[in-house]
Amino acid sequence: MAKHGMATALTWFVRVAAALTLAAPAVSPASAAAALATDAAPLQPLSLAGLDLRAGSDPYTVPLSAEYEQVGIGGALSGSDRTALPGSEDAGCAARAAYLPLVPVRTWFCWNAAAQGDKNDLPHSPWVPQGLATSGEAQLDGTPIGSEHRALIASWAWLNSPDPNAPDYRTNSVILSVVDLDERRYRNVLPVWVDGQGKLRRIYGHGGGLAWYGPYLFMTSSSNWNGYSGPDSTQHTIRVFDTRKIYRKRDGSGGDYRYVIPEVRHYITPILLDYVSLDRNSSGGASLITGAYKRSSGTSASLAGTKLVRYRFQPPPDGDYRLFASPVQAWVSTVPANPANAISDVQGVQANGDRLYLNMSAGSHPGPNPSRRFATVNVSGATSTWTISAHTSWAYRPEDLSFWYATGELWGLTEGEEERVVFSVGIADTDPM
Repeated sequence: MAKHGMATALTWFVRVAAALTLAAPAVSPASAAAALATDAAPLQPLSLAGLDLRAGSDPYTVPLSAEYEQVGIGGALSGSDRTALPGSEDAGCAARAAYLPLVPVRTWFCWNAAAQGDKNDLPHSPWVPQGLATSGEAQLDGTPIGSEHRALIASWAWLNSPDPNAPDYRTNSVILSVVDLDERRYRNVLPVWVDGQGKLRRIYGHGGGLAWYGPYLFMTSSSNWNGYSGPDSTQHTIRVFDTRKIYRKRDGSGGDYRYVIPEVRHYITPILLDYVSLDRNSSGGASLITGAYKRSSGTSASLAGTKLVRYRFQPPPDGDYRLFASPVQAWVSTVPANPANAISDVQGVQANGDRLYLNMSAGSHPGPNPSRRFATVNVSGATSTWTISAHTSWAYRPEDLSFWYATGELWGLTEGEEERVVFSVGIADTDPM
């Protein structure tokens, strides 16, 4: 995950070095399957103390009606001005198949060339894909409320700036790509908050993860370290948006502000949470499963310390976006007996009841192909019986995860410049056998 933090010259240098030195490893499916490891899970329960959410003030007001009209998700998913997305029929996209998982892939496509970024010009490749949510998690019939088209939403963080010592005003802000999966076209929608004068302002903070429940979109976000004002802008949050309340500028102008989605609620989080997904099958009702990115640093001890937390939705009639403040489960990774089973550098987590699915980036993991790590962890029953199945056959430099419940597909995406693909894998195929 391209992480939050001050956009300093050092940050830029690290990203340049990573882009120049990381190339997709030549790994055959057979050798990747050989990397599969099964052992006792390197997770243990984490105390729930100190992990409560706090509901922040609700900043929501509608944009000025003279300037904006409400079009909802249906409006965002329509129109001839959307950008087409290439698939394997396109030579440029086909060449990016190397970055897909090495297990069977059901569906995949690429972002358009302008959104791919440039390995040799990171300062002018500012937007980096991060979070992912699908209408297959939002609604069991697979279509979002307000549209008949299957949809996917990805978040992008503005991470690079032409002058790292003088960040662009968009640095550490977020934009959302709303994708029509049936027509394979998309447009960008800007997450905003509305101030007391009706002025729209960007949402700042690293939008690392997305989850979609009914009409509500949840986004994990870091604090805004640029100093711009906003609702609890200095806090780490889960920010909530209503996909029925997407607005379009009436005169067709506005640049990034042409389509906007105002925040309707936010939760202040006790720790920085970097990714999130919806679990419809958790005990006691639907829940959000979320966690904190922790980078390994080359030592065995650094492979431990990743925290995962589950927050449950309130039952009807108070349901919708409302979460119970106290978590119902939490885990922390420990030093594994076998480094191949490490839960570190986690980029995305999906839960389906007591089964956790995690993909991970390289960090400083000592094993082979660390940029393709994936693990399935069973956390049912006594801790001593928990197991992990880990391998290095996942996508190259993966990000967030989303489960399409009706089809049993796990969706993911990759973040590397010129390496960006979006894909789905059957949940039964996530582990090579």
